[in-house]
Amino acid sequence: MGYVRHAVRTRWFTEDDDLRSALRETLPRLEPGDTVVLSEKATVFLTGRAVPIDELRPNRLALLLAKLVRPRPGSRGLSVPEKMQYVVRTTGGARILAAAFAGAVTRPLGIRGVFYRVAGPVARDIDGGRPPYEHLVLPPFTVADAQTLCAELEAFLGAGVAIVDLNDYGGSIRAVSSRSLPADVLFEALSDNPLGQRAASTPFGIVRRDEDGGGSPAGKGTAQQLGRVSQH
Repeated sequence: MGYVRHAVRTRWFTEDDDLRSALRETLPRLEPGDTVVLSEKATVFLTGRAVPIDELRPNRLALLLAKLVRPRPGSRGLSVPEKMQYVVRTTGGARILAAAFAGAVTRPLGIRGVFYRVAGPVARDIDGGRPPYEHLVLPPFTVADAQTLCAELEAFLGAGVAIVDLNDYGGSIRAVSSRSLPADVLFEALSDNPLGQRAASTPFGIVRRDEDGGGSPAGKGTAQQLGRVSQH
């Protein structure tokens, strides 16, 4: 079975926008069986869940740990002290210290990512603190909150909905609604990050089964067809 992916290009949203209005404004006409894919970071922003960075005052632990972070090229990650402070506040200092110790012990052995596995999803998936949203921290959804929102949006759109956290290094499917394609199917279909990064301005997408040769969705909005993928 193959799948056709479409990335929906949008304008840059502001804090005056909300998610449902943004979807109504930008999505093309949906077809039966479509799954609407939403970038988690854009969804956090458009549902008012972002945290102003000036509300986060890093303590000494957050400042110390932020200095030890080695972010990927092109990213600041938890080297931003305010983001680290949010993680410490949300996850707990004891767990973050344990994660830092585990990472320090295993890194010389060539084992990467232990800190984030021990620290948990908030540490792994938090974003923000850089342009154009340098004034905000964008924490990830809990799975329960993401599932609830997917169900609400499915009723609103009349189509399956998935919230995804994707980047050029991989990512995850945070939650799917009942009419969405299954999470494992979506992960394979979206593994090359067709929504792109910040500059792409494509926070929403559509995935549909390629049963009739595909084709770009018609109607309002700008849809960029990204081709077909096959699932084996």
